[in-house]
Amino acid sequence: MKVYFKTILMLIKMQLEYRKAFIISVIGSFLITFLLTISVYFLFEEFNQIGNWTFFEVAFLFGMVYLTFSIAEMFFRGLDHFEATIKNGEFDRILVRPQNTLVQSMCLEFDFSKIGRIAQSLLILIIAIINLNIDWNIYKILVFISMNIGCVAIFFGIFVLKASFCFWTVDGLEFMNILAEGGKKVAQYPIDIYAKWFRIFFTFIVPFGLVNYYPVLYLFGKVDNFWYGLLPIFTFIFVIPCVAIWKLGIKHYESTGS
Repeated sequence: MKVYFKTILMLIKMQLEYRKAFIISVIGSFLITFLLTISVYFLFEEFNQIGNWTFFEVAFLFGMVYLTFSIAEMFFRGLDHFEATIKNGEFDRILVRPQNTLVQSMCLEFDFSKIGRIAQSLLILIIAIINLNIDWNIYKILVFISMNIGCVAIFFGIFVLKASFCFWTVDGLEFMNILAEGGKKVAQYPIDIYAKWFRIFFTFIVPFGLVNYYPVLYLFGKVDNFWYGLLPIFTFIFVIPCVAIWKLGIKHYESTGS
C-alpha cells in the first residue's frame, strides 16, 4: 500500500500542474451534486414524503451514497477504465512488476477533481444530520462509520467485477455500468419503497440494503434492534467473490501479443 499512496501523490501533483482545469473540474463536480440535491428537494416539495421517509432522512442517504461513490471513483478510477489498460497492453507491464496486480491497476488513474463532489456530499450529510436530531452514542457513531466504509467496499467490489470481465470481453460490459450507476441511484433512497424482488437483490446479492436501510432504521430510531447496526460488516463478504473473479480473470488473460 506504500507504493499505492506514493503513486496517488504523484498523480495528484500531475493534476495540480494544470490548476485552472483542475479548479473548473472541482467546481463542475460540486455543482452537479448540488443540482441533483435540488431535484430531490423538488420531489419532496411535490409529494411531502416518500413512504414514511422525510426529506432530511432521504438527504442523509443521498449524501452518504454520493460521498462514498465519489471516494470510490477517486481512488479506484483505474479499475473503472480498465478496458483501456487491456487494449493498450499496459496490463502486460503490470504483470511483470513485483507488486499486487489489483493495487497497481487501482492507481493507474486518480481523479482528484472528485474532491468537489465529496465536499458537496459532506455538506448535504452534515445538514441532514443537524436536522434529524439523532440520539448519538459511541455505538451509533461506529455504525455510521461502518456504513460509509461498507458502502465504499460495495462500490469497490463492483469496480473490481467490471474490470475483471474485461479479461474475457476486452471491452467493459455496459451491465456493470448499470450496476454501479444504478446501484448508486437505488441506494440514495430507502429500499423499502421498491418491489420485493428488487429489495432482495440489493440486500443479498449487491448488499446496499445492509448499509443504506437496516442500519439507518436503527440510527433514526425507527427500530430498536441493536443487531441492525452490525449489518454493514457483512458487506465485506461481497468483495471476496469479486476479488476471486479478478484472480480467475488473470489466469484467463492471454496478453495482447504486442
